[in-house]
Amino acid sequence: MKSASRRCSNCRKKVATDDAIVSSLKAFCCYECLKEYTEKHREAIQKAVVKEKRQETRVRKEKLKSRSEWLRQAQKAFNAYIRWRDRDEACVSCGNYTIGDVPGGGWDAGHYRSTGSAPHLRFNLWNCHKQCVKCNRYLSGNVAEYRIGLIRKIGIEKVEMLEAMTESKNYSIDDLKRIKNIFKKRNKKC
Repeated sequence: MKSASRRCSNCRKKVATDDAIVSSLKAFCCYECLKEYTEKHREAIQKAVVKEKRQETRVRKEKLKSRSEWLRQAQKAFNAYIRWRDRDEACVSCGNYTIGDVPGGGWDAGHYRSTGSAPHLRFNLWNCHKQCVKCNRYLSGNVAEYRIGLIRKIGIEKVEMLEAMTESKNYSIDDLKRIKNIFKKRNKKC
């Protein structure tokens, strides 16, 4: 039986597979061709090595993340989506449309029932709406006015359902990864 042949990646000469020097899917007829090829492509090879190291580092860092870090990232993606979703609406509490130059941005994703008192509603789309920084941060959510605006926006039935929800929910790391990816994709599509 005749042995298969390959072309040298450097000089393009045909070489029997048994005689070829095979290096990561490339074949060479001799060590001189291998050396010449690597000198020609050294920069590309170095870039590939750096890229591979970055990818390995990224994977290792992801494995080391704690649940709280995943929670923070999922919350960040969710809040960004809420601010985008309600971008054309007024503050749910005070009704302001425009905010002047405010350090750190003028809008927050304000929760009707706070994430501390109702962590199971942290990622509930009915529970979170665009709110100005003044109402959310400085008036502690402006809850009385928030409820009035929320009834106007989603209806009394849904508000009463939110107020009645008491089940506890512990999000696993996989849940938080999934939530982060869902809201990042929703933000990109929009």
